[in-house]
Amino acid sequence: MKGHRAAVAATMLSGLLWGSSFVVVKLGLRAIDPYWFVFMRFALASGIAIGYVAAIRRLAGFRAALRHPLVIWLGVTNAVGFVMQFKGQTLTTASKAALFVNSNTILVAVASWFVFRERLTRLKTAAIVSGMVGVIMVTTGGRLRLIPGAELTGDALIFGAAIIWTAFVLLNKKIVSEHIADVRVLTAAMVTVTALTALPLAAVFGKGGLPELSMDLWAVAYTALFCTVLPFLLWTWGLKHISATGSCVILLVEIVFALALATAVLGEHLSAGATLGAVLIVAAVILTSLEGGDETVTGPDVVPEYAVEEEKELS
Repeated sequence: MKGHRAAVAATMLSGLLWGSSFVVVKLGLRAIDPYWFVFMRFALASGIAIGYVAAIRRLAGFRAALRHPLVIWLGVTNAVGFVMQFKGQTLTTASKAALFVNSNTILVAVASWFVFRERLTRLKTAAIVSGMVGVIMVTTGGRLRLIPGAELTGDALIFGAAIIWTAFVLLNKKIVSEHIADVRVLTAAMVTVTALTALPLAAVFGKGGLPELSMDLWAVAYTALFCTVLPFLLWTWGLKHISATGSCVILLVEIVFALALATAVLGEHLSAGATLGAVLIVAAVILTSLEGGDETVTGPDVVPEYAVEEEKELS
C-alpha cells in the first residue's frame, strides 16, 4: 500500500512537471530563439541522460542504440515535433499548447487502428469524436470559423507537432517491442539524437548563433532537468506499482496544472467556447485512458508502459 501511494505521488509529480513545461517554455521564448531553445534543452538533457546510463553501466547498450536506424528516426521526429511546438508557442498561448499536445492521445488511438489494426471500440470512437470537436472548439474559440492570423498559425504548428508525436509513439512502440528493451538506454539515445538533429535546424533557421550564458537560460536548464529527465524517471518508476490506465488518468493533472499555471503566471484566459473545447479534450483523454492498452501513452517524453515490464528484468 505504501509503495502504491508513493507511485501515485511520483506519477502526479511527473505530470505536474510536464505541465509546467508549457509556461516555462513560453517565458523562455521571450528571450531565446525557439530553434536554439530546442537544441540547448536536449543537449543538456542528453548530457544528464548519458551520465545516468554511464552510472548504471549501460554505455555499451547506449552506443548500440545510438546507431540503430529506428532510434535515429525516433530522435529526428522528436526534434521536428519540439521545433514545431516551440515555434508555435511564439505565436499562440501556453494553454492551447498544452491542450493540443495532449490531444496526441486521441491521435494515437486513431493511428493504432490503421497501423496495428487495434479494435476501434465505442469508447474509443466517442473519445476520438470528443477530442476532435474539442480541438476545433479550442482553435476557433467556439466561433466555428477560422480567423487567419499569427495565433492560428501557432495553433496549426502545435497541432502539427501532436501529429508528429503520433508517429513518434507508434515508432517507439515498435522499437521497444521488437528491438530495444531497456528504456533507460533508449531514452538516452533518443534524447541525444534529438539534440544532434536540432543543431543543424537551429544553425539554419535560428536567429543568431548559440546564445551566450545568461540568466535567461534558466528556462533551458529547467526544461532539460525537470521536464525531460526527472519526470520520465518518476513516471517509469511509478508504472512499476500502478496500472498503465491508472497512470494515464493521474497524468491528466498535466493539462489541469498547465492551464492553471498559464492563468496565474501569464494571465491567459480561454474563451467560453475554448473552455468547452478544453473540457471535451480532457474527456477524450479520460475515455481513451479507460480503454486501456499501449496506445494510452501521452506526450513526446514518455516511453510506453510495456517497456517497463521488461525493464524490471534488467534492473
